[in-house]
Amino acid sequence: MCEGIGEELQGIDLVDKRLNRRSIKVIEALSDNAEASINSACDGWSESIAAYRFFNNEAATPEQILQPHLEATVRRMREHPVLLIVQDTTELDYTGHPTNDARCLNSKKRFGMFEQVHLAVTPDKLYLGVVGSEFFDREPESLGKTAERRTLPIEEKESFRWLTGYRLACRLAAECPQSRIVSVADSEADIYDIFVEAQQQTGPRADYIIRAK
Repeated sequence: MCEGIGEELQGIDLVDKRLNRRSIKVIEALSDNAEASINSACDGWSESIAAYRFFNNEAATPEQILQPHLEATVRRMREHPVLLIVQDTTELDYTGHPTNDARCLNSKKRFGMFEQVHLAVTPDKLYLGVVGSEFFDREPESLGKTAERRTLPIEEKESFRWLTGYRLACRLAAECPQSRIVSVADSEADIYDIFVEAQQQTGPRADYIIRAK
């Protein structure tokens, strides 16, 4: 099991105490072998059914599950003078076993979703935790229409996730006033809106590094 994950998530509040206990049990089971299927990770069929019911519960949102870990991460962040908030996108490819409502990745034949993850790390490469996560996917008819999407406002573009990540770094700068917060992203984040956001920020402002390639 991932050492200490149960203690890290003790503050989960999904309204129902039984749901809180189930969330920790499911997460501990999955963390024991991150590559295992749900059925393999759970101890028997009844535990698998309970896990699927948990995932299907509307109260078990990613934000609520992550909240106690986020609070613990912020507490750890306050102990360091400089912090990097690193964001990047990864694919969750379910092409081999897609759900009924699965949408596309970069092809009509590939199903799944993208996850944008925001990690808090020190310059010495000490990992402190996940401070944000969001998901998106694509409609089949939207593929290959890059030129049409260019005219959309930033809020309707996939690139908005990079601006959201910088705004998250600024909020963390407000929560950790004694630390220097630096947002780090790759060349996809080289968008005008982030530079404007940084210049117009009135409250605590995060610095940023955007990699050239």
